[in-house]
Amino acid sequence: MCRRVTCRKCGKPSWAGCGAHVEHVLADVPRAQRCKCHEAPAKVAAKSKVKAAASPPPTTAFGRFKDWLKQ
Repeated sequence: MCRRVTCRKCGKPSWAGCGAHVEHVLADVPRAQRCKCHEAPAKVAAKSKVKAAASPPPTTAFGRFKDWLKQ
């Protein structure tokens, strides 16, 4: 879960945590007034999806089962 923090560099509202709840945590802060010192979570998530797609398929039975559940 994410939480609101104050950026140490610029002093503006920012977030800490997983990155999935940023909009909820900073809902009352206009985008122009938010910290821009680090990447947006959407960019980080997009990079991780590319890496996951490039990985080989799971070879264990449990890995295949997990992939089957995702379908």
